[in-house]
Amino acid sequence: MLIILVGVLCIFVLVMILSTLIFDEKRRHGREMNFVQLKGFWSGDDRRSTDRLHISFEVKYIADGKVRISKGMDISTKGIRLLLDERFEKGTPLVLSIRLPDRKKVIRASGMVVWTSESLEDKKKSPKRLFNTGIKFFRFQDSGEKELFDFMHSLECKSA
Repeated sequence: MLIILVGVLCIFVLVMILSTLIFDEKRRHGREMNFVQLKGFWSGDDRRSTDRLHISFEVKYIADGKVRISKGMDISTKGIRLLLDERFEKGTPLVLSIRLPDRKKVIRASGMVVWTSESLEDKKKSPKRLFNTGIKFFRFQDSGEKELFDFMHSLECKSA
C-alpha cells in the first residue's frame, strides 16, 4: 500500500512540474511574440475600401443655406477630404460642387461629414484655423459618380 501511495505522489509531483514548465513556456513565448503590420492592410483610421487620389482642386459647398468655396485635398468615389476654415459636427449634411482639374463638367454630390480634425500643417500658412474634414458621398446628381470614376481611372492609366 505504501508503494502505491509513493508512486501516486511521484506521478502527482511530475505532473505539477510539467504543467509549470508548460505554463511558463507559453507565457514566455507570448511575451516574445512580435506583431507586424502588413503594408496595405486596413489599420487605424485609414480603412478605405477604394483608392484615393491626393490632388488639389476647388470645391463649392452649401451648408446652412450658405455657399462657400474650399480646397479639396483628396478624393475617391466614396468620399472627399476638404480643407475648411470652419469646423462642422459629424453628421452635418453638405451639398458639393466639385471642379476636378482639366475637366469642364462640375460634379455635384450630396455628402455628410464623417470626421474632422484641426490641420496643424496648414496652420503656419494661414492666419485662420483650418480643419481637415472628411465627407462621405451618399448621392450624386446626373452622372457625377461615373465622371469621377472616369477621371480617377484616366489618372491611374497615365501613371502606369
